[in-house]
Amino acid sequence: MKKHFAITMTAILAATLAYSMAWSETTNEVRLGDYLILRVRCAAGGFTIDERVNALQLRANDMLRANKTTMKFTVAMSGSDANIYADDTLFTTVTVDDARANGDTSEKLANIWAERLRTVFKRSTPDKPGVGRPDQAGAPGNAK
Repeated sequence: MKKHFAITMTAILAATLAYSMAWSETTNEVRLGDYLILRVRCAAGGFTIDERVNALQLRANDMLRANKTTMKFTVAMSGSDANIYADDTLFTTVTVDDARANGDTSEKLANIWAERLRTVFKRSTPDKPGVGRPDQAGAPGNAK
């Protein structure tokens, strides 16, 4: 009986740890519906990873709520950082640290994120913020 209890408790603990690790891996993602827009992997500008994710998620949600699905997303360099603009409004800055964490340059990573924003916003509406899974054909994917 004691052995069965110990095995059960070990299994519960292992499952709990596995769940908490899986949860922490997804908290750095900005999504609309099932679509991954980007992953924030480091702090920047005095903001923690969580603060950056929250701010970017709010911006994306607000743009979608405003039904701004035809916005133009562009990338402009600012020194060694790259800025992503939604129309003429700054959406986010991709820093050298962001790029390093993804094994890219800030300009290349910004272009990846901007392309994902273009793709997701073309397919999204306030009623349908994302249809399908990111790994489905034609969807923005799970890269970077």
